[in-house]
Amino acid sequence: GELDPVARARGTSHKCLVPVVGTSMLSRVIETVTSSEQINRVVICGEVSLQDFPSVGTRIKRCGFEFLEAAESPASSARRAFDKFKDELPLLIVTADHPLLDHEMIDYFCTNARDRSDVFVGVARADLVSRSYPRSNRTRLRFSEGDYCGCNIFALKTRNACSAVTFWQRLEADRKSPWRLISMLGIGSLLRYVCGRLALTDALATFSKKLGLEARAIEMPFAEAAIDVDDLADLELVESIISARELDRTICESEKGRG
Repeated sequence: GELDPVARARGTSHKCLVPVVGTSMLSRVIETVTSSEQINRVVICGEVSLQDFPSVGTRIKRCGFEFLEAAESPASSARRAFDKFKDELPLLIVTADHPLLDHEMIDYFCTNARDRSDVFVGVARADLVSRSYPRSNRTRLRFSEGDYCGCNIFALKTRNACSAVTFWQRLEADRKSPWRLISMLGIGSLLRYVCGRLALTDALATFSKKLGLEARAIEMPFAEAAIDVDDLADLELVESIISARELDRTICESEKGRG
């Protein structure tokens, strides 16, 4: 909405409509998910006013997308989507501020989300992200086997996932504070985390037991999977990455043409 600093700085009403190298973030994500063989149905969750923009409304009608009005927060919107589609699971959730999302990421995530777990969450090694993009400043979760960053890609596979979404609603306000997130798993987990002795697998096991489900992390081998647009620095980084990608693509196509 208009209060988002990225949207305000770039003169748009919604962050997802901010152009990245000439194409809005939302359009880039839509293009990725609609052309993925892993996805057979697309639902766009957002403010109703989004449909008034030709670039969005026309595409929704032309492609037969469904539109679901967003709730007051991302977690609450996920809950609304889960409640609506709980008889049509699994549900893959991605965000409109992740214009670097591509087919390879979706394919990798979906291929590795085929066991009987109820909830899957994408993560990436923080050192992979920092080595690839030193300018990127991501929130880190520091576990005993290493630091991880979230990737804004999730899968809700069974009805048991409802409790995970409810938990997400509770912790949403603290999503940028790792120790507050871990404290919700109990004092034992928090102490182990502070001492550097809590493993990611143990945290997920505690989370699963607490909520009566099976949750699993999928480690993504792509640094870009962890880079969404939270601020203007992120936007500038994403623009530079996409510009480089498009230049490489142009060069490859040119070389093929000469061949």
